[in-house]
Amino acid sequence: MKYLYLYFFLTVSWSLNLLALPLDIENMKLFEPQSQGMKNTMSSELDEVITQFIEDEKIQGAVVAVSRFGNPIYFSAHGLADVPKKIAMEKDSMFQMWSSTKPVLGVAAMIAVERGLFSPEDEVGKYLPNFNGIEVAVLDDPKDKDISPLGVYAQMGGETGFFSSLYWRVWSWFSDGYYIGYIPERRLVKSNKPITIHHLLTHTAGLGTNGLGQAIAPWNAKLTSSKDGGTKEENAFLNDVTIGSLTDMISEGPLDFQPGSRFSYSGFMGLDVVAHIIEITSGQPFDEFVKTNIFDPLYMHDTYWNVPSEKFNRIVSISGGGKDGSKPAGETKFFSGSVGLISTAKDYLHFENMLLNKGEFLGQRILSEAAVNLMSTNQIGDLFSKQNPKVKEGSEGFGYTVSVTLDPEKASLKRGKGSFGWAGAAGTISWTDPENDINVVIMVQQPTKEFPEAIARVVFNSVNREIKIIQ
Repeated sequence: MKYLYLYFFLTVSWSLNLLALPLDIENMKLFEPQSQGMKNTMSSELDEVITQFIEDEKIQGAVVAVSRFGNPIYFSAHGLADVPKKIAMEKDSMFQMWSSTKPVLGVAAMIAVERGLFSPEDEVGKYLPNFNGIEVAVLDDPKDKDISPLGVYAQMGGETGFFSSLYWRVWSWFSDGYYIGYIPERRLVKSNKPITIHHLLTHTAGLGTNGLGQAIAPWNAKLTSSKDGGTKEENAFLNDVTIGSLTDMISEGPLDFQPGSRFSYSGFMGLDVVAHIIEITSGQPFDEFVKTNIFDPLYMHDTYWNVPSEKFNRIVSISGGGKDGSKPAGETKFFSGSVGLISTAKDYLHFENMLLNKGEFLGQRILSEAAVNLMSTNQIGDLFSKQNPKVKEGSEGFGYTVSVTLDPEKASLKRGKGSFGWAGAAGTISWTDPENDINVVIMVQQPTKEFPEAIARVVFNSVNREIKIIQ
């Protein structure tokens, strides 16, 4: 047995020396899973899962990467990057990340906190005075109790006709807090506490969460009309929007609920306010701040909001659904902290490896260990599971821009206690599992609940817990 321990000690020590260089897609040498304390069947099991999902036409293809102790043990490309043209998926294919952009904002915010640019407890109004005195939308009835609906899926001026409205009113009567097709009678009340940066980072601010406040907000009508084929002036406005101009608009409010009272996901708004505060306090445009402090030191040289023309052909053309054939349409000035990045599995594996290594990568410290712990610790008690019927009570919490596994036995995504990460609307997802020293990056462009769960099960069940790794 002592020779087995010695074997793993020497293997891991040797492999750690190779971390002096970033991953090289062209000449990548994968470590045998068994040499990193994983079952040697892991790779073949992952291949089978990916192949089956492609054959079942649930995904067009995938690039999946897994590392342990920072060492790549699985990195594969399956399927097609462009279905009509029969172009194969490659290991360096580029993917639309959507909300997988958010953890990058989380790291940027932690860098700013470490540098003393702001604190999570700071009021947003300290940096953006227009947010001071922001109001909250509540139902008009009852008058003696302030109730903010869980969701309102309509907009001012876009209500449905009489019979449709009648149908949706009856539906809403039984829907316990949700309104579709019409906007209920409402009134505005004062917020009982100021919005803080903490609220924005944890989606507990009530800003842009598809509630009553968003439904009646002038900024929502303006953004929606531009997006849905508005006038020439409206479309020009949308093309010129920046996180600064967006923040100015949404500071009018109103909020969807009282700050800190619930978790409700802000897909496009809340984290962009944080990104703009980073601009204000650092004196750098957000995209430059991220490139200088995250992308460059992590060798994330294929991660962009605006992809260079010479790399554009590497972007996966999405097959099926409302995004069929879609690729980014031209350059943007909107360097969002919420959505918009294009990236590769290699780049995001670098990103996750930095987090696993408590803020350090290739000898460069991006974050302190304390900052990584702050980001990856549940910050909102039971609010995440309380407002999300898909999350079992006590299974998950939410840190700064990432979900956190609290109880692996209850969580749907099989990973160790304390694992953290996030996903994007097009299917991308990545996480760090500190308990098992594992990182997983899944790059697909069709969202499914089942695919990442299947990948997670294989990886988690491949950890050989009978062998002790000495590092």
